[in-house]
Amino acid sequence: MAAQPVEWVLVIYYGPSAHRATYGRLGNTKYTKDYIQLSKKTEFLDAVRRLFPVTAGEEGAVPLIYKWPTGTTPGTLVFNSADRPHLKWETSLGAPKAWKMSISPSDALAETIPGDPTHIDFEAAENELAMLASRGAGQPYLMAIKLHDEPTTLHLRTYLGRPSAAYAWADLNIVPSPIQELAAKTSQGSALAWETFASGGVVASAVVKQFLSGLGSSDTPVAVLNGLDTDNGRELAAYLRRPGYGLFFDPSKNHNAWIQPTPLSEKLATSVSVFLETLDARYPVTAQGDAAAEASDPDPSEIEAFWKQIEDKSYSVADSSATIKTRGSAQRAFANAVKSNYEYRCAITGIETRDFLVASHIVPWSEDQSIRLDPSNGICLSLIMDRAFEKGHLLIEDDLTIRINWVKVGNDLVLRSLLEPYDGKKLTQPKAEVPQPEYLQRRRALIASAS
Repeated sequence: MAAQPVEWVLVIYYGPSAHRATYGRLGNTKYTKDYIQLSKKTEFLDAVRRLFPVTAGEEGAVPLIYKWPTGTTPGTLVFNSADRPHLKWETSLGAPKAWKMSISPSDALAETIPGDPTHIDFEAAENELAMLASRGAGQPYLMAIKLHDEPTTLHLRTYLGRPSAAYAWADLNIVPSPIQELAAKTSQGSALAWETFASGGVVASAVVKQFLSGLGSSDTPVAVLNGLDTDNGRELAAYLRRPGYGLFFDPSKNHNAWIQPTPLSEKLATSVSVFLETLDARYPVTAQGDAAAEASDPDPSEIEAFWKQIEDKSYSVADSSATIKTRGSAQRAFANAVKSNYEYRCAITGIETRDFLVASHIVPWSEDQSIRLDPSNGICLSLIMDRAFEKGHLLIEDDLTIRINWVKVGNDLVLRSLLEPYDGKKLTQPKAEVPQPEYLQRRRALIASAS
């Protein structure tokens, strides 16, 4: 999965309070909480309310999903309580595994903190905290990471400050310096630190970095550009249009999940417009949306060939063969599969008039040659919902919950009235080929990087 731009990070010092909250409930002791207390400071509450807006009916609480590479668990961000605001989890399920102890933690497991989580008496549980240093765990820090355009998800991790070599895989030093600085602000007496980050653009792949290095060291950079193949040329152009900035995080990775993009050198930055002019001339991209592609003039023989590909579960359409006509033919075959899967009904509005339906790619056609024909990469939408989805006014969560991006909607009252009835509703389930969470995540990441 691709790294996504980071919007907010919370760091929690793992002291007695966090240990007792996450260890597990022990009757008639201090081990009775099923939440982490948060701050009552105005600046914290203002930031969190903006990041996790409370909607009508939620009564001061926002349902969340806590995620880590090997699992998820439901939770709640509680604003209104007799105590301070807090991050809660279901009592019956216990604390999220990413924040719990394990006798044998490893980078392949959810747990990072070494310790026995099975004690049922107070003294033994307290001793597990006292033993951390002798076990080489150093000082643990719990983290909650919010990514752009994920209004109900927190990615949880634990890192160890100054651990022994046995725990180098979770060393706090592997995270970017801004996160290390947040951790340094915490202590047993002041356990929380947080920050909002401005992040976006495109992260440079290894291939892009290689060509950037070549451009920076070459006296004839145009010759370097002319030596690229089509895919690499388009990838480099996409990066140069929106170089990544801020912090990025890959939810599929455990501890080594962070990327802090390096800005372009001054030499390259001053030449971007020249590079893009050369790349766009040599490797033009056909910017054609799904609706336009369906309306174009296709080749019947190509449609038949693409339909056979779909039946054979071969979903790739190479750029080298993707002319405008081929794009239309591929879209027509793809649309037949997707619309049939949704029984020719918009998965959001229920519209059935076929002239108003589009097979909308989740991961756009331009982003991935290998899944261009994959029916699980498509949703049957009405024209206006297709446009809203394409432009990021409408997002779809992994569980198929529809979320409206009210920032993008802005003050357009008519558009607001059209989209509002579907905010928080579920996408209609297709007969088969349900949208893959990975594709939905990639779509949200693309929208976030373009913002």
